[in-house]
Amino acid sequence: MTVAEPQTRRSVLRVRPGQFVVTPSIHQITTRALRYLHSGFSIHLRGPAGTGKTTLAMHLANCLARPVMLIFGDDDFTSSDLIGSQSGYTHKKLMDNYIHSVLKVEDELKHNWVDSRLTMACREGFTLVYDEFNRSRPEVNNVLLSALEEKILTLPPTSNQPDYLQVHSQFRAIFTSNPEEYCGVHATQDALMDRLVTINMPEPDELTQTEILAQKTGIRREDALFIVNLVKTFRLKTTAEKTSGLRSCLMIAKVCAEHEIVATPNHADFRDICADVLLSRTNLPIDQSTTILWEILNENSTESLPVVEETDSPNASALPPDALKEHEQKIYHYLQQTHKASFHEIYKTLNLKQNQAEKAIRSLLQKKLLKQQDQFYILFE
Repeated sequence: MTVAEPQTRRSVLRVRPGQFVVTPSIHQITTRALRYLHSGFSIHLRGPAGTGKTTLAMHLANCLARPVMLIFGDDDFTSSDLIGSQSGYTHKKLMDNYIHSVLKVEDELKHNWVDSRLTMACREGFTLVYDEFNRSRPEVNNVLLSALEEKILTLPPTSNQPDYLQVHSQFRAIFTSNPEEYCGVHATQDALMDRLVTINMPEPDELTQTEILAQKTGIRREDALFIVNLVKTFRLKTTAEKTSGLRSCLMIAKVCAEHEIVATPNHADFRDICADVLLSRTNLPIDQSTTILWEILNENSTESLPVVEETDSPNASALPPDALKEHEQKIYHYLQQTHKASFHEIYKTLNLKQNQAEKAIRSLLQKKLLKQQDQFYILFE
């Protein structure tokens, strides 16, 4: 946050650049929105929860290179929360006794007017971001009509300010709303919608979600893609398409990256994270949604690493340990000592990278020196 003027120090935001992930689909939406904003129109980003409406709104505000006023819609809002109100008094008393025989006294008491965010933005030419504006009652948002169309903001009559404020030429407004939400929202008046250019924001595509996960959390792109597909499959099978899965993906990826948890369906901690994040995001009974999630994880588990059928003896073509590569030898000798170990135990104990451990285990499985039982790997006897 930065200080523009003393009266705005608690309201003005400066958006930090370099934190926004740009993909072809996001670039297309951004270009469309900026066309309208540069032409003087206000825009309305409409989409389900979690599609990145607020993030895109802040990015667009940053592209306009103007300070930002941020407002969150609220059912308890009144017009004074947008334009301002009278707060406190100023008492002025003047005593003139310059001529000793004459005493002149002037006593003045007046209200103090305090601008709110909309008034500040209109006066200074800031960018107004009105997040979830349809959570405010329609009659409260009526004050926006003249500001957007006639470029005049009507203020309550007071003794220390004009009744009308000419809107600054650089003032822009960016609105966001969730059309699928039914709790705590209000119908929007046609007069306001007619003054806005509405851009629908669908669920981000696979590439966009993968890039967001990789750049925001630092997780590998292969793991990010796996998480995106896992969440997408779960949402489709639980009929939860009306909400975006991006926020769920970010939660799972962030926890895995920060706590060094392998994003594989065989990992017990990863399965627990998926259950904690996803099971509460469906209207199905908990036992039914749990069954669906386990089925998806088990299906992916069989695809992540080849599972070798157990036999009474190893394949005759199995190689001796001395002929194995360095990482394979480490894993082979480690399992000779421990007899069995999970993937997480192997790569953590041996200080291997996840991809190194995956390749070595896959090679040992293919050479039939190793076999998998549930979540553990053991050597053939």
